[in-house]
Amino acid sequence: MFFSRASCRAGRRPAAGHAAAVLSAACLSCRVSTEARADDEAPPDHWHYGYRWYNGEPRTDPAGASSSAAVWQSGLRAPRWPGPAPRTGERLFARAEVAVFDGSGPDGRILVTYRDGVYDVTEYVKEHPGRHFILTAAGGPIDPWWSYWAAHHVCPAAAAALEKLRVGRLQDADVGGEEVDEGRTGGGLWAEEQELDSRAANRRSCWRIAEMPYQSVTKCAALVQAYLTPRDALYVRNHAPVPAVAPEEADEHTLTFCVGEDELTTWSLAEMKRRFCAVRITSVLQCTGNRAADNLASNGVKGSGFAGSDDEFIGLGMLGNATWGGWRLADLLREVVPEGIRAEWCSKDLHVTFEGLDGYYTSIPLAHVMDGSKDCLLATEMNGDVLSPDHGFPVRVVLPGVAGARQVKWITKITVGALSNDPWTRHFYRDKPSTTPIYDLPMNCAILSPEPGTRLSAGETTVEVRGFAFGGGTGREIAQVEVSTDRGQTWKEAKLLDHEIQRSDAVGVYRGWVRFEVSVGLPAAQ
Repeated sequence: MFFSRASCRAGRRPAAGHAAAVLSAACLSCRVSTEARADDEAPPDHWHYGYRWYNGEPRTDPAGASSSAAVWQSGLRAPRWPGPAPRTGERLFARAEVAVFDGSGPDGRILVTYRDGVYDVTEYVKEHPGRHFILTAAGGPIDPWWSYWAAHHVCPAAAAALEKLRVGRLQDADVGGEEVDEGRTGGGLWAEEQELDSRAANRRSCWRIAEMPYQSVTKCAALVQAYLTPRDALYVRNHAPVPAVAPEEADEHTLTFCVGEDELTTWSLAEMKRRFCAVRITSVLQCTGNRAADNLASNGVKGSGFAGSDDEFIGLGMLGNATWGGWRLADLLREVVPEGIRAEWCSKDLHVTFEGLDGYYTSIPLAHVMDGSKDCLLATEMNGDVLSPDHGFPVRVVLPGVAGARQVKWITKITVGALSNDPWTRHFYRDKPSTTPIYDLPMNCAILSPEPGTRLSAGETTVEVRGFAFGGGTGREIAQVEVSTDRGQTWKEAKLLDHEIQRSDAVGVYRGWVRFEVSVGLPAAQ
């Protein structure tokens, strides 16, 4: 079993002979064994080993690589929760009766329907993470919302809530013959993204965790190949269907800037290109839930938000290292917001809320965005190419060292004001038990090769170990990485490939990863 740990210090790398302060040890064990695995063959078409949606053999194109459309021809069907079973003697409702309870009556009662069930959410909306979303369905079905925010269908908490809230059955429900749900097989709002060339390439480089919305984890074999993660090999974490923006219309895409409820101005990307100097920043992009599987293995399922859903299969590949091109967010806000308003910022606890075309939005403290050393960007490029649709084309937020959940894609509105009221800031992606929003990423160090589960010959005495480390949001840079083959009893220092680091136009510390390699001796085979 291998372990890796990293040390880092403030500022630049220390000169030879200078000690580096150890902040923490981030470990990933890589099982090395001569025993055969039960799941020796990978699931077809790059499904993750734990993936639950696969159904049927995929077809391949003449070149032997799976096409995007082939997935849907294979018989794939997204999971759909059937809802609580009918209860003996429960009240029967007509849809017209349910429609009356939209919260506007004297008692404020709110009913919604899902499939054949009727649910009283009057009190529940007060604690529901997306309160304002569910209120739009008051007096009617939540099925369309669940088809859009499809993670509800694999969320244990959503199912548990409805179990308690059922108060009756729709007498005119039509679920016996399976209601029309194009999204379940990749149609409807999900259809256009299935044909993306970039999506097909991502499916080949990644393990798929979910399809609607699409989530993928980059394979270790793809991450270890290069300093910069290829655009179409970078993990994807979507929450809803991918907004369709035609390439020829990218320059006309607009962003609206607001302070509180007041709209200040709207700029197109073409106008921002004329107004601001483009910069490049190299940084790691990492999903807030990266290494969820490691978390569960180390800490157990109790109190975990990952257990019971597709997220429990997320390994170490929901991250990548890239050079992002765009404009500094601080420069845009200084240009847009009047000086009189900016003078009050330092005395207020203000946030910047980013809103995407898909309906996802979240916020981050304004002080972070305005700090030039944080290198926050409004990005239109990745590794010198335009963003892919899955990664936010035509424009996204890039916040080096910050959790991916705050780096909104398909950005269309930026507001300076109070902490956002969205569920992803107020409920999800929060530290527990402190319940504060997660902003800064922790330091991370992991082994990419050999991969977990790799089998080595019993006669081998050494192995080449390769991996990465980065400082996250600590404001410090990696100074040292060490590897152990004896459960941490002894450690060997790895060589850092710091010659390949691209600091680009960064003002603050380097927030990309540094790769490492080391040859280590193996203990005798057991």
